Amino acid sequence: MTDTQRLPIYVAIIGTDTLLAARPVDWVQLTHACRRAGFDFIAPVSWGEELIASHVGERMAIAPRSTMVASSCPFVDEAMRESPPATPILKTVPPPVACARYLRAAFSTRPVHVTYVGACPGAVHPEVDEHFLPEVLFAKLSEAGIDPAALPHHLDAQLPVERARYASMPGGAPSPDWLMVRAGVRLVESAPIAVDAVTKTFDGDAILMDLAQSCRCVCARDRWGAALVEPPRATESIVKAGVPVTDEPVPTPEVATPAPVSAQERRATFAENGLSAGEVVEAPPVPPLLTTTREPW
Repeated sequence: MTDTQRLPIYVAIIGTDTLLAARPVDWVQLTHACRRAGFDFIAPVSWGEELIASHVGERMAIAPRSTMVASSCPFVDEAMRESPPATPILKTVPPPVACARYLRAAFSTRPVHVTYVGACPGAVHPEVDEHFLPEVLFAKLSEAGIDPAALPHHLDAQLPVERARYASMPGGAPSPDWLMVRAGVRLVESAPIAVDAVTKTFDGDAILMDLAQSCRCVCARDRWGAALVEPPRATESIVKAGVPVTDEPVPTPEVATPAPVSAQERRATFAENGLSAGEVVEAPPVPPLLTTTREPW
């Protein structure tokens, strides 16, 4: 392992509540400020919410005509424990944890130090190394002599990270339109006390219940405000699934076992595609390009 590969990558995940609290400072200015503070990479928590929403949509798609309650927030979990509903609960990890897992997988060749900036209590998790409230970040930036409002609104010779949502809303619930197209399921906002009553009201129809706002979810508190500081919706997913967003076993549809292929048939297939019949040669690993020169606080 080279010296560069031993160095950790310091990553800051910015919560939606932090981005709203920073106004009129925008995402690019906040990115500049965090980089000056020593972070190597800044990511939006919406990446974790995209992974959660996609997972929920896929689960609803393979469970036709079922009604479930989505739960990715500790406040929703607490409400469900206090008054367990008869309606099944589809539980995932909180958005900061899903985003942290995604970043650790993306930078798997290097140690990753994850800092979450936001008030979501779900960020208190082994996947997150440090957790700052928004006001703590702003105070630390001020102490370091960094004024985000004085920084430029563009990144020199760099593109900002893609923050557009495709499948999700703040908090991790699927977008109603996306969920209907993907799974033919209606999204219904409800309160914990009304879960079973809503299930009976929609008897025979497939619905997914979102309790985030009624349970004071920090990430979903101001979805309207978040829409004002986020880019327009993407036309395709900007994150690729591949990291677990639940700590529970996930049922998968049965897949027929393919018939064995003989060596002769395999060589013929390779020939048809203009490939060698020999062993596949793996591409050499690409060395990581990110380095760090300063440890954040």
